[in-house]
Amino acid sequence: MKRLFGWVSVFLLCCAVLPAQEVQNFCDGEANCIADTMEVIFDATGNSLITLAEGQATIDVTVQTTTASDGVQGWSYGLAHDGDSFSIADTACDGAGLDYLCGTDAQAALVNPFFNVSTAVGPAQNSPSGFISAVVLSFIAPATLTSGQPNSLAKLTYNVDAMPADSTFSRLADDELSNNGPTVALNITVAGEAKLPTTLTHGQINPPGAPAVEDCANGVDDDGDGAVDCDDADCADAANCEIVPAGDYGFSFGANADGQTTINMTNALPAMAFQLGVSVGADTVSFSGDLGADANRVVELLITDNRGNSHTTGNGLTVGAAAAAPGEIQGVVRGAALAGFEGGDFLAFDIAPGVGGPGFYVGYVSDLDDDANQIPAAADGASNEILTITAEAPPPPVEDFFRGDADGNGRINVNDAVLIIQIAVGNLGSRYNCPDALDANDDGRNNISDAVPVLRWVFQRGAALPAPFLGCGADPTDDDLGCEESSATCAAG
Repeated sequence: MKRLFGWVSVFLLCCAVLPAQEVQNFCDGEANCIADTMEVIFDATGNSLITLAEGQATIDVTVQTTTASDGVQGWSYGLAHDGDSFSIADTACDGAGLDYLCGTDAQAALVNPFFNVSTAVGPAQNSPSGFISAVVLSFIAPATLTSGQPNSLAKLTYNVDAMPADSTFSRLADDELSNNGPTVALNITVAGEAKLPTTLTHGQINPPGAPAVEDCANGVDDDGDGAVDCDDADCADAANCEIVPAGDYGFSFGANADGQTTINMTNALPAMAFQLGVSVGADTVSFSGDLGADANRVVELLITDNRGNSHTTGNGLTVGAAAAAPGEIQGVVRGAALAGFEGGDFLAFDIAPGVGGPGFYVGYVSDLDDDANQIPAAADGASNEILTITAEAPPPPVEDFFRGDADGNGRINVNDAVLIIQIAVGNLGSRYNCPDALDANDDGRNNISDAVPVLRWVFQRGAALPAPFLGCGADPTDDDLGCEESSATCAAG
């Protein structure tokens, strides 16, 4: 079964060496990337940097989002910390169900009935030390955060159990922390769909007497060396200061141990996407930018790096021996460089192009579900094996399912919404192995956002869920969720 939550950058929690910069590009160019951000703010300093005083016992922290989007209905995230130095104090909130939300903009936006799981987690829960929060502002009212301003999401206090020897982080984490269930994804729900904030600002905690550290995104000379933000050498590796170097980008053909033709890619920086066309002759294959569905949709030869920059491939193009005659080619499969991405990426191809054939064209995006999959850099004569041309028949269709029917009884009601949420946050297991059935909004992901269209349809005369709905059928949407097991209703026909 596909994981319920995705992951982005995985850092070591203890003794980790992170750059002297806490701004991380979380998404860049993805279809579900939004302009909103998420930050860790220390109350004592009003920013994401704090240097502890000798004997300091606690640190007050606020998690906030700078809300650019209208219609933010909820969110989920993890917040990881060094468990050897810090622990999370019990919440001071006195309102039922408001753990860690009291005194926040999130609390002000809540309308009953709402959903809130905000709790400390740690090794006892088979998770790194930290804090998780998953919130839906309301199930029945149009409750949203105010856009165009920072909004506080949670307030918590760290106990300083032991002074850290080095700088450490209160770090926003994606698909890393759990409460005896699936790891919690970092996303923001906007109008019923899970979206990704563009940047994360982690909180940096320095021990007493530590030298000042340059914050690379605040317009201030924090360390007093006369250089501000990206002009400071300390920010050379900061995500917001990275300068994309020039490099070679191109495609080439190769062969694997089974004699199949492979497609390889040279990319000076890690890559997030590519598209290409291959013209197939009687004995050879060659790259072409002239294939497509029609004259208005010709697929050029293109590679997108991890900074969102596109590179047309003016070099590295070769001719290879055909592994199969044009009529025998069934398509392409992932090569070695992409094999671990299946389930969270996007691969589409057409072996009968409307123009430019015979041949095929391919479109690929390495990450659609927050996994932060990137094709590693390969330059200086190296390459990544990205695709294999295959004459094998495509896999059989997936099992039929009934969208939104989480309990499998053939009906849609409030119980399905509850199960979708409880399965997403790890409190309950799936009734049957069909992530597609839980994907009520048909965005290719399973998370708490899927409960919203179910509740709206039942109680607010909302729109019907995407097909297959109110009956069993195959998924017409090309996504990476599957259905390995039919519900009892669908199995019975």
